[in-house]
Amino acid sequence: MDKIADFMNSPVISIDSQSTVVDGAKLLIEKNISSILVKENEDYVGIVTKTDIINKVVSSGLDPKTTKINSVMSKPLLTMDHYLSRSNANEFMLRKKIKHLVVTKFGKVEGILTLEDMVAS
Repeated sequence: MDKIADFMNSPVISIDSQSTVVDGAKLLIEKNISSILVKENEDYVGIVTKTDIINKVVSSGLDPKTTKINSVMSKPLLTMDHYLSRSNANEFMLRKKIKHLVVTKFGKVEGILTLEDMVAS
C-alpha cells in the first residue's frame, strides 16, 4: 500500500498569521512551493495557496502590502494521518475539493500532500 507519508513534502514551510500577503507570496516564490501553513504562536491555524492569493487578494483589489495573511487563509486545516493510503487521500481531496492536504503523525503536522505530488509519483 502506498502511504501518503511517502509522497508528502516535508519539512513544512510556515508563516506567522500577522504577516502580510506580500511576505507570503515572497516565501512561496523563494521556496518554489504552492502553499504555506499559517501559524499563531506554535499552532497551525490555516493554509494559504497561490490560488488563494490570486482569488482573494488580486482579483478583489486588496493591497497585498497591508492585507494580513490570516485574512485570506483557508481554515480549518484539513488533515489526514501519514499512514493512510494514497487512494484514501485522493478520494478525500476530491470530495473536499482541495489540492493541498496537511499530513499528520500522532496529531503533529508532518508535511503537505498535493495532487501534483500524487500524480508525479
